[in-house]
Amino acid sequence: MDLENWNHPATYIKTIERDEESSHPIQAYTDGSKIDSGVGAGILIFLDNNLLTTMQYRLNERCNNNQAEQMPILKALEYIQHMESDEKIALVHTNSQITLQLLQNKKKHTNLIEQIRTKVIEMEQHE
Repeated sequence: MDLENWNHPATYIKTIERDEESSHPIQAYTDGSKIDSGVGAGILIFLDNNLLTTMQYRLNERCNNNQAEQMPILKALEYIQHMESDEKIALVHTNSQITLQLLQNKKKHTNLIEQIRTKVIEMEQHE
């Protein structure tokens, strides 16, 4: 992503750790990994504690593990953004500490991280 498209440093994404008893009506669980047999990612999306959809992605073998963890976050946000629901308060779960750290570090600007930041900001502005 080009420098002129980076988000302003004062803009940040709220992250929380281990919110076991969340009251968010929409919850997405994301995971990705790279192993010898390939690179993949998966997403589960729940609406009011009912499984709404599952998604799986096979990624290019050149993707690294971090990209495999980040891509499903972006895809989950895109899905949530286009859901036909009156309530768009969502919580996205990830076990990728690196991704969470990158999202909070305003000096890091990888392509997927910037796309996630931009999508969250865009969604927050259209609440």
